[in-house]
Amino acid sequence: MSDEKKKTRGRIKSAIASTAPKIAEALGGPLAGSAVSALSRAIFGSDGASEDAIDEALKTLSADQAAALVKAEMEFQTALANATVEETRIHAGDRANARARQQAMNDWMPSALGGLIILGFFIVLGAMVTRSLPSGYETEFSIMLGALATMTAAVVNYFFGSSLGSKEKTRLMSLTGRKNAEE
Repeated sequence: MSDEKKKTRGRIKSAIASTAPKIAEALGGPLAGSAVSALSRAIFGSDGASEDAIDEALKTLSADQAAALVKAEMEFQTALANATVEETRIHAGDRANARARQQAMNDWMPSALGGLIILGFFIVLGAMVTRSLPSGYETEFSIMLGALATMTAAVVNYFFGSSLGSKEKTRLMSLTGRKNAEE
């Protein structure tokens, strides 16, 4: 990205930060294209406006355009929340499918691998805590422990599920309740 484009995007972010904070935040990351499209629709009524045109329009924003910007922010937040819920649903479905396959095929391999991963985690953790590690190998043991900790978390989530989906559902329900109460 050129320096001029970075400056333009920075000016846009500054101009909308208080009115549309999520869109402003998205301008600095992988959702920048979606954020620019949302701004274009809010200000000009259609997609395709350049960042320079948006930057210029923000300098003389009408009341209707400001209201459309607030509406675009709410729609953008809703789209982000829906995407998060969908991602969580997909991950939960993947785990459920894997568990169903394991049960249907009477497959013991995931259980055996899960047990080995958890056992390996505790063996490495125990070795690091109770023994003095060979000089020069502390980094390797730390990397191994980190990898095993990540795999252990995946094993636990596979067999027992994750509370992440439940927490996200509760959060979204509370946001929906607040929106309805405000209207």
